[in-house]
Amino acid sequence: MGISHLISIVGAGPGDPELLTLKAVDRLKNADVILYDALAGNEILDLAKPGAEKIYVGKLHNDGQNQVDRQNSIHAKFLKFSKQNKTVLRLKAGDPMIFGRGAEEVRFCRENNLNYEVIPGVTAGIAASAFFDIPLTERGKSSSLLFCSGQRENGCFSNIDSMAHVLNSGSSAVVYMGLNILADLACALIKNSVESSTPVQILSNISRMNQSICSTTLGNVSTFLEQNEPDSPATIIIGKHATQI
Repeated sequence: MGISHLISIVGAGPGDPELLTLKAVDRLKNADVILYDALAGNEILDLAKPGAEKIYVGKLHNDGQNQVDRQNSIHAKFLKFSKQNKTVLRLKAGDPMIFGRGAEEVRFCRENNLNYEVIPGVTAGIAASAFFDIPLTERGKSSSLLFCSGQRENGCFSNIDSMAHVLNSGSSAVVYMGLNILADLACALIKNSVESSTPVQILSNISRMNQSICSTTLGNVSTFLEQNEPDSPATIIIGKHATQI
């Protein structure tokens, strides 16, 4: 299928190039300009066609960037390269629509009548579940799933009630960007009547050669983190049934 979109907003998955969709690879091999996030290694970018312009537009924890300015800069590049009739690949870690600001970029394209498409990617939580044999749902045990971020608003976890409700139902929660606040999150969940024995899985460097898993419980999170330093980036799975098969 030929490229008919000027802007492709593409999920790069958790890092392993073999987890890219065929459509994502096709767009990589044909893009004139690649606006890419902080990806795992260069293997994915190496799939680009010779001469493609590669521009880093990502973010890292505590890198000092103003995130509003960063996003506005990405939008400005959409306009700039579209006016030059160049094919743009916006390459985003994981999936564009799961904590990836994909909605903001789609909205900008719509508001400015830019021709775009969105290509999904394997998000870290799904990949972690598969690589480490931790079912996120299972018949008769866990019938729902919550994706949430570790961000706080005014010092509080705004979604703590919903998260506690899901966990108390026997289902699991996948927490993104949560390693630095995990101890506080565990305390908040226990205060919201989630059992301290609830398993917690910390999964680092998903899909890479050095991927790893650390296991603890809500009640032991603080002690565990005092004695261990799990690698970043990490995805966290919490739940009564969030254990390896």
